[in-house]
Amino acid sequence: MSGELFCLTGSYHSANFSFLKSVTPEPLPPAKKGGPRERILTAGRRLFFSQGFEKVSTDLLAREASVSKTSIYKYFDDMPGVLRAVVEAAGAEFEAGFSDQPTSPEMFHEMLERYGTQLLSFLNKPEIIQFSKLMFEEARAHPDIAKVFYDAAYGRTHRRLTDFMAHGKTNGWLVTPLTAAEAAEALINLWEGLPFVRANLSLTDKPYPRPAARAKKCVRVFLSSE
Repeated sequence: MSGELFCLTGSYHSANFSFLKSVTPEPLPPAKKGGPRERILTAGRRLFFSQGFEKVSTDLLAREASVSKTSIYKYFDDMPGVLRAVVEAAGAEFEAGFSDQPTSPEMFHEMLERYGTQLLSFLNKPEIIQFSKLMFEEARAHPDIAKVFYDAAYGRTHRRLTDFMAHGKTNGWLVTPLTAAEAAEALINLWEGLPFVRANLSLTDKPYPRPAARAKKCVRVFLSSE
């Protein structure tokens, strides 16, 4: 990416990405701990992530969560609402620690690297790869569910990073003719690249063998000057 678009005080190095090695699938989380809402979300995550949305009925979800169907509608408007809450909760996992805004260009740089590391580590999880495959398969037949998934997953990440980029531009730590939203999209694309496409096509089980190294190199390329 051209240094004419992005620059930040400091020196950076060129990228050399590593790709593709297999990983043994991790076990799915238990489904029945905590209060009713927590059990619904835990069961929903296990079911949605392993079966997709279409195959998960309210009867199945209620049984797996050890709650009544009435309890589901007490906490959520409908099943898409459960899906949204499950995906948002999953996204909150890798966003942990990013509630504060950086106060220096060095902190801005470091937080971008950490955010990327946590995002790629999250995308490495077998259950996340499986869920992504299922949702893309169902998207054509269920465009309303596809929108819920996009807004709660990709949209959430893009909005969070857009706010972060806007903060960097306001403070002069990020210099680019792109809008904050365009800059956020560019960095997300650089982080994810083709490895996650390979994972969705079942060509690899672990798209990012070294998440921290990739995230760091991508941020340096993104922010580098010539």
